Amino acid sequence: MTRSTIDQYREVALPWSDGTLSARLWQARGRYVVGVPELGLHCYGSTEPEAVFRLFTSLLKYYRQLRQFKTRLGEKGLNHLDLLRGWVESIEDRMKAPSIDNRVVALSRTRR
Repeated sequence: MTRSTIDQYREVALPWSDGTLSARLWQARGRYVVGVPELGLHCYGSTEPEAVFRLFTSLLKYYRQLRQFKTRLGEKGLNHLDLLRGWVESIEDRMKAPSIDNRVVALSRTRR
């Protein structure tokens, strides 16, 4: 069985990444494949959005598992945890509500 080489791949933006993680997307045997080379993680889908969504959820699950078993991890696992920690923290930062001053703002007019 021969392994086909992938000549046609493209870099895709990993949402909320600070540049430490990249993603590559290509099509093989009628399916879309998206992977993060830094982690050696790949996901498949019948459409491009399906493959990207699977990758997103897989990255979150992988981070949760790494964090849960941190004391058992070797060097490679700890490196993956550090990479994913920065990515997850950037997601959390973007989801936070903006800070509001403590000033009171009147929403209605007062009658005099």
